[in-house]
Amino acid sequence: MKINEQVEALVRAVLDAAVHRDSDRFDSALDALSASQETLTKAVELTLAVNAAVLFEVHDGLPSTHEIDQLSPNIAHQERWAEVSADDVQAILAAVATGNPPRVPSTTGGVSAVFVVAANLLAAASQPNEGEWWFNYLDKVEAAIEAAG
Repeated sequence: MKINEQVEALVRAVLDAAVHRDSDRFDSALDALSASQETLTKAVELTLAVNAAVLFEVHDGLPSTHEIDQLSPNIAHQERWAEVSADDVQAILAAVATGNPPRVPSTTGGVSAVFVVAANLLAAASQPNEGEWWFNYLDKVEAAIEAAG
């Protein structure tokens, strides 16, 4: 997947707001991303690929249904500031684990869940104690996504 630099910058703004649980900034960044349907589609595709790559790395392969079922309510609880439901999180995780489109509503809430899940996974998987912040980890994930084609 070739990553569009403009889309990437917008995605990073949304993810940064989500990592910091700044709902006002998150809403503004998501609005900027949603200005064009094409941009929003590319951003969601990129973010789903990020979710898949992080899940694959963290679980040393695809997570099992059981692991997804355990992870979903935890993420929803941790990200309650964004009002993300455990069902939406589960749908996103199951979809990226199987390579299918997620079964979340195409509403703002459903779309925002894709970004909130990615922010959560990136923050949890990065190692700030070793100098690898979520955005540095995202650099590596994006490089792997582009290298994979």
